[in-house]
Amino acid sequence: MATALTGPRTGPGESWPTTPSLLLLLFLLPPTQVEATAHRHPASEEVAFSRDVGRTSPSPACGQRHVQGKILGGVDALEGKWPWQASVHFVGFHICGGSIIDEYWILSAAHCFDRNRNTEAFDMYVGLVDLNVAGNHTQWFEVNRVIIHPTYELYHPVGGDIALVQVKTRIVFSDSVLPICIAPPDLTLWNLSCWATGWGSISRKGDTSNKLQEVQLPLVPFHLCRLLYGQTDILPDMLCAGNFKDMKSACEGDSGGPLVCEFDRTWVQIGVVSWGQGCAYPMYPTVFARVSFFSKWIHHHIENTPLPLQPLPALSSTLGAIISVLMTSLAAPSML
Repeated sequence: MATALTGPRTGPGESWPTTPSLLLLLFLLPPTQVEATAHRHPASEEVAFSRDVGRTSPSPACGQRHVQGKILGGVDALEGKWPWQASVHFVGFHICGGSIIDEYWILSAAHCFDRNRNTEAFDMYVGLVDLNVAGNHTQWFEVNRVIIHPTYELYHPVGGDIALVQVKTRIVFSDSVLPICIAPPDLTLWNLSCWATGWGSISRKGDTSNKLQEVQLPLVPFHLCRLLYGQTDILPDMLCAGNFKDMKSACEGDSGGPLVCEFDRTWVQIGVVSWGQGCAYPMYPTVFARVSFFSKWIHHHIENTPLPLQPLPALSSTLGAIISVLMTSLAAPSML
């Protein structure tokens, strides 16, 4: 049974039914010549990404990071290199990743927000690299509302695995806190350099790191992913990525985090970490919610959802983040 990449950070002991001939095929595949889907735009055509959603203040262009260049097999990420990265905390502990897509909105996975969990128990962090230390650009936010896609769990145990999180106060953008562009419905995914980021397990033994991890993952052809998982397990609202040769994949704790690719110096989010066979078997690619499939739904809610009521001036988001991270660090030993 496939598992959502959240919850305990130890690799589950699923069976591994892949045949030797199929493993040989995977190793022979060129890692970059893979196609996730076929749409109208050729790979060389420049694609414009718009974030004009009628907000009250001008926002920076999406996908424009200022820092140029462990997820399983990954390395520590530099501060500011992935300025759209967010951390989803529940009752004070990191459980999932997310990405900034607007001044009030963070994109994540639906399964991170179990229906039995109280929305008020969630906190969102941006500008965070080390889960134990708030940096100069770290901001903390309370959650105003969570919008789950209506097809979540409707046609598949982890299908429609996408969620929009509206925070109560505006995210302050800086060089280290910026939004990512959302893949449009007709975006071609071919021959791309794509990266996944998160704080999930960094080894098949379940070892973890408090430092944000990054890993480059080639896209896996849709038909091959279906061959590995089964025709009915991989739906059109999903895409797959993984590095078979170097045993790199997303892992437990990475759920909700972004898979981003660069198009003509603009970074675009094409996937949300959703599920897989678990990092114990990285020969199975990670399955992502396909952002282009949900892009119209995403933009609709950003444009039509009322802004949250603004609270009276109180604790700043940056100061609140420092206090909250400090309290989490002090509470951690008691939870062991």
